Amino acid sequence: MIPFERLVCAEQTREEFERIQKKLSKAGKPCVLGCVVSLDRSLPLVRTVQEELRAELTASIKKSEDSIVAVGDWVALWQPKDHERAVIECVLPRRSEIARVKRIGRERQPRRQVLAANVDSVLICQSLTGEGVDMRLLVRQMAAVAGCGARPVFVLTKSDLVDEAMVASTVAHIAAIAPDVPTFVISSLDADSVELVRSCCKPGTVVMLLGESGVGKSSLVNALLGEQAAEVGDVRSSDDKGRHTTVARRMLACPDGGILIDAPGLRTLQILDMKRSLRRAFSDVEEAALGCRFRDCTHTDEPGCVVREEISPERLAAYRALASSKQFA
Repeated sequence: MIPFERLVCAEQTREEFERIQKKLSKAGKPCVLGCVVSLDRSLPLVRTVQEELRAELTASIKKSEDSIVAVGDWVALWQPKDHERAVIECVLPRRSEIARVKRIGRERQPRRQVLAANVDSVLICQSLTGEGVDMRLLVRQMAAVAGCGARPVFVLTKSDLVDEAMVASTVAHIAAIAPDVPTFVISSLDADSVELVRSCCKPGTVVMLLGESGVGKSSLVNALLGEQAAEVGDVRSSDDKGRHTTVARRMLACPDGGILIDAPGLRTLQILDMKRSLRRAFSDVEEAALGCRFRDCTHTDEPGCVVREEISPERLAAYRALASSKQFA
């Protein structure tokens, strides 16, 4: 059970809860503040200051067009008399949303699904083995995470299984494309490399792992926590991919005070708002473009292009490729 004091609630969220608490109390529904710490095919598991309990959703929340509830959400819930479970009456405003587009059931139109809420950083994990790091995917992941309001962090796993020269070349390429994104090269067998990643899980922060099955997320979780908290599965030798070993999104308490969100394997997030994602992930490109001679400069061969002068060719190529790609690819 995660200690309640580890779950840092923003002041704005607490103020909103107090407003809702007064309103619900007048309606005969005395409520308490809680945080959704786990979500699977069953009911949300909510941590309050006193206990950890399963909770149901009100009909109004179930009918919501958006995602119903996500791990990391702060909620107002109450316990009706003669009712087996508590009831979530309200999901409080989120400061960030790690989301994707998903088709649910037989619905013809896909729906926006929030995977985790109030996340500070996302550890974007890719394996150095197999075909190596997919740079195009890495850029999309970075932009998607930035667009969701969290800080992207690259974690390149299984460094003990590849050549050092290959690692150095990969890191140099990433640095040219995303110089401001922290990049960690790790092996779960190397305590020193894991310690570097642990520096992201500071007290008062929430960190989520993103990456497809088989990249070593479960091994990283166990190394960060110092215990066997996640099941580790085998990978196929043909393509170095694996099966899902994590079946539910859940919060885990790191020894140093931070909160880690483990989740089933997910290759990437769709970019929900391309303009916002480009603005946040490539703010230097967008800022430099303001100085270009032509307002509609394409940053290719126009005279007076400030972007080509200030931005590295590798980063500019990544920006162009992303800007011209499909939003939900």
